[in-house]
Amino acid sequence: MFRKLRLQLMMVNLSVILLLFLLLITGTYFFVQARMLEGAEHFMDRFSQDLVMGKVMDFPPNPRHDSDREPPPYPNHGPGPIVFFVKVDSLGQIAQTSSYMPLSKAQLSSLALETQKLGNNKGQLIFEQTEYYYRIAPLTSKEGAFILFQDFERDRSLLMALVTGLSITGLVCMLFSLLGSFYMANKAMVPIKKAWQQQKEFLADASHEFRTPLAVIQTNLELVRDNPEETVQSQDHWLSNIYEETICMTKLVESLLFLARADSHQQLLSMAHIRLDQAVLAAAELFRPIAVSKGVNLSLEIKAEIFYWGDEDKLRQVVSILLDNAIRHTPINGILTVILDKVPQGILLSVKDTGEGINPDHQDKIFERFYQSDFSRSKGGTGLGLSIAKWIIESHGGTIKLVSTLGKGSTFEIVLP
Repeated sequence: MFRKLRLQLMMVNLSVILLLFLLLITGTYFFVQARMLEGAEHFMDRFSQDLVMGKVMDFPPNPRHDSDREPPPYPNHGPGPIVFFVKVDSLGQIAQTSSYMPLSKAQLSSLALETQKLGNNKGQLIFEQTEYYYRIAPLTSKEGAFILFQDFERDRSLLMALVTGLSITGLVCMLFSLLGSFYMANKAMVPIKKAWQQQKEFLADASHEFRTPLAVIQTNLELVRDNPEETVQSQDHWLSNIYEETICMTKLVESLLFLARADSHQQLLSMAHIRLDQAVLAAAELFRPIAVSKGVNLSLEIKAEIFYWGDEDKLRQVVSILLDNAIRHTPINGILTVILDKVPQGILLSVKDTGEGINPDHQDKIFERFYQSDFSRSKGGTGLGLSIAKWIIESHGGTIKLVSTLGKGSTFEIVLP
């Protein structure tokens, strides 16, 4: 699957580059051709007017015919267009030719005759496999006309050389693009493979998390069904187990829905001006009875009157996640401290415990979904809470990090801007 996807990425990339090169070559060809025709037309218009008005008697212009004026700036027959003309009488017979004449008299007569048959004063024609641009300038005395020709063969050769050069350059660039596409496709496959692997792990972990409570529910229901004569009160132990597991599954489903909405950008924040100190205090106080029942000392160091622009419910959820996680991993007589204070970077929210700590090998993965160490699976966690907390904090533009020492405890530090 990944090999086919990599090939598709390469082909898409190469197709786009090939299309761009084709557009470049085609655009260059038609642009240069249009400019060539435009230049030829402009030159022939000016030259024909000068011929009719007698300013120019020959081509190339001869200063001896007009010694009191400088000759017009027409090109010679080095690099540049090949231009010549004929003068025909009223019967269409050649009466005069320019000094420069690349054709024989017979060829010239055929060319002039074919040009007059076209019936247009200007245009293009192909004569003996050579393309000419022509212009017919009638004389004012109605005694004939000048027919000017410009040979495009040299220009066409230069244009084809340009196109050939661009094509060769394009082929070389395509070769390099092939190598670059292969490299970029491999680079693009890295996050795709990672996402695919994470999805597989996500499904496997979700299946595992659902399988355990479902197995407990099924077992307890079987025990209840095996004793149909018993009263509800006598079956309370098994029913309580079922109830607790349904609560766990409900929390798991809610967490999955939260993350799914977050991934699809449907999980929105309700931003407002809030008293962050009161929100943290209210969330923390809800866990004081739980901490007391577990023999954990909960200490609150919350600075008063800290205002913030954020989602109060989501930020309280973060506090609940961190406190629930800390209490589950803090032994009896442990200390759990919640700190809220202003720092130069913004607002610091810290949850510190004196629990078992986290192995350094696991610390960089602690915010991944469903990630749990082996010992934590038996303590009621689903491995989704810290992922949710991370999303909430980052959605507020803040950061969350873990500082932990194995056997001494962990500290989750949050900085909100």
